[in-house]
Amino acid sequence: MIQPPAEERFCHNCGAPNPADFNFCLRCGARINFLRPLPVLARAPGAYPVTFDVEYPAKLSRLSTLFRLLIAIPQLLVIYALGTVVGIITFIAWFAILFTRRYPKGLFELVVSFNRWTANVHAYMALLRDEYPPFSSDPGRYPVLYDVEYPEMLSRWLIFVKWFLVLLHQIVLYFLGLFAILAGIIAYFAILITGRFPRALFTYIVGVMRWYYRVNAYSSLLRDEFPPYSRRADARPGSGRAIAVSAVMIFPVSIGLIAAFVGVALLVGTITSSTERVSVRYADVLAGDSTAPVDIEGNVVVLLSAEDPYNLSGVFRKPRVGYRFVQFQLEITNVDSAFTSVNKQHFGLTDTDGRDQGPLLVQVRPLGRVQLERGETERVGVAFEVRDGANPSELTYAPGLAAFIPFGEKVRFEFR
Repeated sequence: MIQPPAEERFCHNCGAPNPADFNFCLRCGARINFLRPLPVLARAPGAYPVTFDVEYPAKLSRLSTLFRLLIAIPQLLVIYALGTVVGIITFIAWFAILFTRRYPKGLFELVVSFNRWTANVHAYMALLRDEYPPFSSDPGRYPVLYDVEYPEMLSRWLIFVKWFLVLLHQIVLYFLGLFAILAGIIAYFAILITGRFPRALFTYIVGVMRWYYRVNAYSSLLRDEFPPYSRRADARPGSGRAIAVSAVMIFPVSIGLIAAFVGVALLVGTITSSTERVSVRYADVLAGDSTAPVDIEGNVVVLLSAEDPYNLSGVFRKPRVGYRFVQFQLEITNVDSAFTSVNKQHFGLTDTDGRDQGPLLVQVRPLGRVQLERGETERVGVAFEVRDGANPSELTYAPGLAAFIPFGEKVRFEFR
């Protein structure tokens, strides 16, 4: 139950704190009802031993909502510092639980009080309340309830696997959080227009935050009971079956999500990728006729000439039986690119038989140089081994990340 300290009393109309001897609220002017207690936000019997709730506000300030991020900066700095302290305390508590099976009560209460401060700020940032959070972790000073029951004994073995057991919770919370962000955006405009937070959206966001604080308490060693997969305030701890399902399902779910994200990334990359195609007669290139400059990823590339067959005797091995060497000369200028490389991974050749291959040798002066700085121009020789009876069909150069991933900008010289 949220109770104000003796020296102040919350207004039942807007929730603002007021001195104990005031009859009217300083914020909204409503008469303070001394006979009606504040709403009770107590944990239901048998529910998970972490309580989180927020009193629903009748009205919200449009002005405060508009500048909420700016106003909250001092509080965000505080909870950042508190998070560092909580991390250190959790590290100490890990060893305490390992050797004694107990979370030192003083440290436990300190962590809970820090988490309470954080919960107040999170509720304020989520537009759930208008009152500016107090620079205090005392319960009852803000219409947000956060509490964790102190456990007498804790498992010394669970501390090794709690991080793993909640991975599925984290995945579920990630998607619930995305919807909570969308709900918050809708609520933001609703408050600016009507001065009220839509009740259904309020309940959803509070539920997601409740789920998060239960998982946080479990993973930070405050409780041993497995968090329920529920936003409800009266949800009971997860059963042994829930633990087993979480441990088993995390692998296929993770693999599926990774595959989905990679697939989406490849699809988006393929759609947004661009390849500059330059059609040129192979005979003209062999005759030394250079192509027009091509601008790609902040680089200018010119195919100067080709030599087919190319003699690498004395500096390289002889070609395999039935093969010959072919070399291309390119001029590459880094105009304003952050990454321009001229090593083997950035070149490729396709022959008229459809075979793809990488270069045998990339010659740059000075020898061994693979990176071009901005404003530099280099002549690069690239040698390939091509089967007799086949001719080069496409020569590709990718100056940046397109050499390592299946999308990005590249230049492709197509021979006809």
